[in-house]
Order: sequence, then C-alpha cells, then structure tokens
Amino acid sequence: MTQVLSGPCRDGRSAEARRRRYTAELTRVLPPSGPFEAWLAAGGGLAPDFARLPARTGLWSPVDGLPAGPAGADAWPARRAVLRARWRRWLTGDLPPAPRRTPVREHRVRTADGVEVRELTVGGSTAGAGWSVRARLLLPVPAAGVRRDVPVYLLQSSHGPWAEAALARGWGACLVSAADGDDDTEAVARAFPSVVAGRLAWRAWALSRVLDVLSDQPGVDARRVLVGGHSRNGKTALLAAAFDDRFAGVVSSSSGVLGAIPARLCTDRHFGEGVELLTRHYPGWYHPGLRWFAGREHRLPTDAHELLALAAPRPVLVSVAVEDPVERVPAARAAVDAARDAFALLGRRDALELALRPGGHRADESAVAAQLDWAQSVLGGPPRRPGRAPVSPSPVPWPADRVRPGVQPVRGAELRAAVRAALGPVVAGPPAGGEGLRTPGGVAVTLLRPDDGGAGRGLVLWLGPPCAATGWRAGYEQAEPLPALLAAAGWAVACHDAVGSGSRHGERPGPGSSPLARMAADAAAVAAVAAAATGHDRPWVAAYGTGALVALHLAALGTGPGGVPPAGAVLAAPSCGEPLLRARPGYTLADLLAALADRPAVVLDPAWDPEAPAGAVAAACRAAGVPRVPLADWHRLSVATRSAMVDWLEEHGPRRRTA
Repeated sequence: MTQVLSGPCRDGRSAEARRRRYTAELTRVLPPSGPFEAWLAAGGGLAPDFARLPARTGLWSPVDGLPAGPAGADAWPARRAVLRARWRRWLTGDLPPAPRRTPVREHRVRTADGVEVRELTVGGSTAGAGWSVRARLLLPVPAAGVRRDVPVYLLQSSHGPWAEAALARGWGACLVSAADGDDDTEAVARAFPSVVAGRLAWRAWALSRVLDVLSDQPGVDARRVLVGGHSRNGKTALLAAAFDDRFAGVVSSSSGVLGAIPARLCTDRHFGEGVELLTRHYPGWYHPGLRWFAGREHRLPTDAHELLALAAPRPVLVSVAVEDPVERVPAARAAVDAARDAFALLGRRDALELALRPGGHRADESAVAAQLDWAQSVLGGPPRRPGRAPVSPSPVPWPADRVRPGVQPVRGAELRAAVRAALGPVVAGPPAGGEGLRTPGGVAVTLLRPDDGGAGRGLVLWLGPPCAATGWRAGYEQAEPLPALLAAAGWAVACHDAVGSGSRHGERPGPGSSPLARMAADAAAVAAVAAAATGHDRPWVAAYGTGALVALHLAALGTGPGGVPPAGAVLAAPSCGEPLLRARPGYTLADLLAALADRPAVVLDPAWDPEAPAGAVAAACRAAGVPRVPLADWHRLSVATRSAMVDWLEEHGPRRRTA
C-alpha cells in the first residue's frame, strides 16, 4: 500500500532555491564520501527538487493507468520505455547505444573433461571509441556426429561454480570478465569519457554485448540464454534483462537494495542497507546523484519493482535468504507483488517467482541447484506451477494523517478501547521450546548486563524496528548497537526478536490479530521476565521507529511488568509506514504520547521523516505535553541519535551504582 504524503509544491520558493537548500542540508549531514565529493567538485550538480517529486513510502503498480486486456498489452512497450528512462535518469545514467555489429575474436579453443572451452574477446568500436570485453564460453561436447544447440547460462566471471553446475545439467555457460577483481568494463568506461554511468550499468551493457555474439556461436541456442548473478552480480543481471529483451530469463540471487529489493522499503529506518550506506560503501555502482536520496528514498521516482517489471513477460526468479541482512523478506514480497501487475497484463503472471531459502547471504550448492531446476522448468522442461500461499486479510499501515492531534483528544478508557480495536486480540502460537530466559509464551529474552555482570543501575527495554533477517540486532549497523552502548553505561538491557523477525521470522500474529498486537504483548512479557531476573520492577524504554509505536501502545494500555507502566521513555522517530494494525486507529500519536506525560519522556524528532508530514510530530508533542528534541537528520538511528538517547537516560534515570 502506498502512502502519498505530499501534493504539489506550494512553498513559494523557486526550484533553484529549493535545490540549493536541499544541497546544503544534505552536505551537512551526509557522512564523508570521497567519490561523491569529487563528483560535486567536478560540477556534478545540485540535489533534486524533492518538493516536486512524489512522496511515496510504499510501492505503486508499474502498469497504473493502462487498460486491462489486449489494449493494455499493446500499450506496454510505451510504458516500458518510460520506466527505462526513469532508471537511466535517476539511477544508472545513460550508456552508449548498442553497436550495429559487435565484433568477436576467438583466441583459443580447447577441450577438457567433455567441455569445449572457447576464449573470446568481444568488442570493437562504438561511437568512435575502442573497447573490448573478454568472455569464456563453455559448452558440453556432444556425441560424435551429433549437432545440438544448448541453452547457455550467462554469468560474470566470479560465478565459476555456477557455470560448472550448469554444465553438469547439459547446459552451456559463458563467463564474462565484468566482475570484481576481473572487470574489463573499467577500461570500457574510460573509452567513453563523456558518459557518466554506474559500474553495474556498464557491466550489464557488457553482458548484452556478449549476447550480441553468442547467436553466431555454434552449439548455442541463442533463444535460451539465461542471465543470472548473486549479490551485486544479481543487480547486474536484472539490469541486463531489464534493458535487453533478448535474454530469455533472469535469476536474481540476494541482489539487495535496487536489485530486487525496493530502496524505499529497506532503508536505515528498517535497519536495512539504505541509499546512504549503499552509495558510501559502493560509490561507483550507480550514478553519483543517487546519493542525494539518502534518507529520502521515498522520493525516488522509480524503484526495484519497476526493474522487475521491465523483464516481463520473461521468466524471473527472485531468490532471497530469510536471514540475509542485505535484504528484507517483506520488501521482496512487496516488490514481486507489485511487479506481477506487469506480468499479469501480458498474460504471464506466474513467470515472476519469489523463492525463499534458509540461511544468510551466501548462495550454496543447493541454492544454485534450485535455480537451475527453475530454469529448466521455464526454458524447456516440464512445467512447474508455484504454490499459492493462502490469502489472509492484510494488516493496515499506521496512517500518516494519524500523527497530528485530532479534533478531540482521546484519553483514558476511551483510548484503551480504541487501541484494542485497532490492534485486535493477541492470538499466540504454541509456546516455543528452548533454553535460557523466556517468556511464558516462549519468546527468547536476551539480557545484556553491565561490565560487572550485575543487575545494573536500572532496566532498559530495547524496542527497535524488527529486522527481518537479524531480529533485535540491526542488520546493517553503522555504529555500536544501542543496546551495547546502554549496557556499557551501566544498564541491564532486555532485547528480543519481534514476531516475524530474526529467530521468529516464520511466525505470524494469528487470525484476527495484528503484528502490533503481538509485538506489544511480547514486549510486556519480556519486560516482566527481565524485571524478575534483575530485580528492577519498573523498566525504562529506549525505542526507535516501529519500536517507539510499540512502546506508546504499551503506555496507552497501561501495560508493563505486572501491569506497571514503564518508568520513562526515550523515543526516536515514533513513526512507521509498515502494515501493523488490524484496523485504522481511532486515535492519534498525540493521544498515545499523552499517556507518557506524567513521567520522564522525550521524543527525538528527525527533520526529514518519510513516514510523517512535516511538523506533525512536533504538533503531537505539544498537544500531549511531552518534550521534543529536533534532530537535523533523517529517520535513522545515527551515532548522534544513539548518543542522545544514552545521554537522556543518564540524566533522567537512576544514578550509577558505585562500589
């Protein structure tokens, strides 16, 4: 579900003035990035005029506005051109056109262990520039007197084991020198000095140039060339298929943000990779201007679901590991669901498939075997229909228009009733087994203690955004985790994996309930168990994002250990656009905050929050009488924000115990 948080720009400033203001704001808060700063110094340009870009925290249909049926299919090529233009403008940059004819030189042919190996150099002159890319074509040697063309798995050179697996199936494979540590596209890019494009786009361009010449290679079935890759190579494979209709299909394995995972659904506030980390750790992957969208991923005019849609109607496999911190399973599901509209329009809804695999980021032999099973089924083997998961009512996101105070305040028993109606009943599954500290419902409790191993100066309940891959431990940390900082400051800290995350990624809230109902009940139970283990009867709460909403609902319900509310709370960015509720709430953030007005509490409010209209959190804090500290930052748990949370608890919590 998409929430659009702003309409047309009416702030009275000129576009140039706004762009200069955004540029100044971002350059003050963005962590240093040498390549980005060099691009700016070379005249890279101002930040976009964000006020004129739609603010969409969720995904939209790539075929929105197109008619159904044959008329929609006829309109798809024009829509596809629009989607490709968006990706070029905002993410990849423009690349040279395909040459009319791509030369190829065959340097060496040898046969070993039933495989013919052809060493190729692909390239020549395009737009007056000389370039070349090496490729190794591997084909099974047919029986004497037999000539047959085989499907080929086109891969980057770092995927040698994948090529071997394909050969074992009787397929061919082609390994292209367009990967980390073996990348001919660096020289290709230098041959076109006027072109500004990301490295992954150059690698995808190189894969297409190799595809140019495969059609003339004996033994290759050019109609069945599958492109695939893992991690950054998975991003490259999707780009290649999106911009070149000749690929018969594509495998995207753990391709991460702006591969198969939408940037707006895997940000800092989700403890995901985010644009800031992506562009700082890997500054050359995309067009340098992508970094302007750090913290404003919801303003990107395109996203990964449109990249998936560009491959329609050809077969696409999106393979995601449930414990991979680079990705979020909910984000992958949302991307596939949205992109399927394009496949359905073209009569191939089931050609796009999401496959979840156990474990972390690495794709082991069983994962590669599953990819090839899928490939054989869609490119010439027995048909295989993916199973359909049962459809259950979708949870409702926390609405952006429920942040500001309402016309009439909702308090006391009326608030508690309204909260219960929005959350639904708590429907717990069977108690989980296992050792260690657990709630009566079986939720494992991790208790971090101070350095001396004692009970600490007090108990803090840590509530953060549920990281699907790693639970309470943020998947993509930028600094020392906040619970560890609090333990070092002398606190006992209670942590747990929220439902649907970490060790509980397979759990669901239960019929008629909601994720937030289960999160709130589990948090209360965890606090009670931790309080009994440490001797502290009233916990303090440190919470961020989704966790802050959980804490506020606990306070509104008067729920704490033994029914005792928390002693106080520091809440960072209490907003979330995730689907959490059973029904639209009949109360606002201000009503929830008012439940904390009688105890120490503070809200740390980032200046740029995609989940809340500008000024809405400030208005809620004023109405509730809860102090607010503005942050010159976006919705993230930065080093400065973590320090501010620790410092606030130092000032308002119990004093450190001294020997």
